[in-house]
Amino acid sequence: MQQQRGRGIYLAVLGSIFWGIQGPVSQWLFTDTAIKPEWLMGVKMGLSGLFLLGYALIKQPNDVFTVWRQPRDFTRMLLFAVLGLSAVQYFYFLTIQASNAPTTTILQQLGTIMIILISLVIYRRAPSRVELIAVTVALLGTWLLVTKGQLTHLAISHAAFRLSLCLGFSGALNTLIPVKLFQKYPTLVIVGWAMLIGGVVFTFFHPFWVGVPPLNVATISSVLFIALFGTALANLCFLGSLRYITPTTAGLLNTFEPLAATIGTVLFLKTSFNTWEVVGGILVISTVFILSLGQSKSK
Repeated sequence: MQQQRGRGIYLAVLGSIFWGIQGPVSQWLFTDTAIKPEWLMGVKMGLSGLFLLGYALIKQPNDVFTVWRQPRDFTRMLLFAVLGLSAVQYFYFLTIQASNAPTTTILQQLGTIMIILISLVIYRRAPSRVELIAVTVALLGTWLLVTKGQLTHLAISHAAFRLSLCLGFSGALNTLIPVKLFQKYPTLVIVGWAMLIGGVVFTFFHPFWVGVPPLNVATISSVLFIALFGTALANLCFLGSLRYITPTTAGLLNTFEPLAATIGTVLFLKTSFNTWEVVGGILVISTVFILSLGQSKSK
């Protein structure tokens, strides 16, 4: 049991890191190139879906189409693909456009609070004391990362705030909706289909062959990185962790994203971070030990 929980924590952290690094890469694409979020969404989700389903056909050929044989699972899959996976990634890009990658990381943590609230209302599951402590520590660390210690100087636009609420809510749905699907079907298959569905939806609204932005080695490499690592592997790892840990725990571990986004911003956008940001990163990492300590005491 402890080994499975450890595997879930590892997958959630790895997925969050991949997801966080794509933030500054996406910010560079939106600010320094002519790439639009809608075009990037169709391309990256379509490529990710084809990649994951192609791999699934090799590894698990008998499981690829089973999800479509059950009407209830069919409906849940569509809801997950559109309201969860597609929505959270789209609002993530829009929030980056309205603010920046580091700021978006703290706004996305609203999803953790919403997961706890939804679990309280729907599942009547109150957060434990350890989870409440971890939430407090994680949010404090995230806040330090994106404000550099000036706690009252996080300036965002009204548009960014509204988008952040959509981002947090879609992030909660992205974590909660597919739980039963992952209990019945391979994670690789579910994430692959959801990606492909999302790619088709966005291609319908913005065909990838219309208004193609200027492409060079740097932009192509960035798009491929976002599609394969920031999207396919990030979601495969993070959503795969739901087999072993609760949605609340997975949402808490998603706070590794701001740490990765901050480091990625330094590497890609040539910015620097101060002592307060280092402290924030340490607090974010400490949530793993807090959750592990709580699990040990419960045994």
